[in-house]
Amino acid sequence: MSKLGWNKFIDTYNKRIAFTAVVSTRLPKGLSFDKNGRKLPTPYGLFCEWCAAYLTGDWTTTKVKSGIVVCVATNKDEEIIKEEFSIIGTAKVTIASKNTFPIGYRNSQYAALAGDLGYVF
Repeated sequence: MSKLGWNKFIDTYNKRIAFTAVVSTRLPKGLSFDKNGRKLPTPYGLFCEWCAAYLTGDWTTTKVKSGIVVCVATNKDEEIIKEEFSIIGTAKVTIASKNTFPIGYRNSQYAALAGDLGYVF
């Protein structure tokens, strides 16, 4: 499906699965373009691109002080995220969901994820 605005997603889906990741919302200094001249997204933006490419149901993301939060509507998308990024702790109850899982997406994974999405370094 597609990315929905945060409020629309929250208003639409009572049952939702959320994930958190501690990742920068800015690019490191000196990085702007890949070798093909494509403008590089921030780690947050890259994660959104990945979600758009791989998730099949409705989803949403938002930036928070410590990184990002992503919510998905389907169990299938929950499994896709868990398979790609791994759960690194126990689920917690948060404002986003009764099941908010910390995932292992970190700034250090930027190059690999970018390469998967067609960016060239």
